[in-house]
Amino acid sequence: MKTALTVDSAGRVVLPSEARRLLNLRPGSRLRLAVVAERIELTPEPEDDARTALAPSRRRVLEPTGKPLDAAAATRAERNAQSRRRDQR
Repeated sequence: MKTALTVDSAGRVVLPSEARRLLNLRPGSRLRLAVVAERIELTPEPEDDARTALAPSRRRVLEPTGKPLDAAAATRAERNAQSRRRDQR
């Protein structure tokens, strides 16, 4: 996805809704900013829930924690979260 953004007088830019949706960004999400070779890179900071992460396919996957996990409950929780995100759009 490529698009032109405008910087306002306070130095802010608005991320397009498609980019926010693809990266699962919502109000309060934190981003890391890096200036690399005259470019700006924004990277979402990891969420507090260390049990799940985005795989390269953009699907949520469980990460090993060494603790017992109820996979059915985790799956239900993730499906409910996805449903809530869809309803908010």
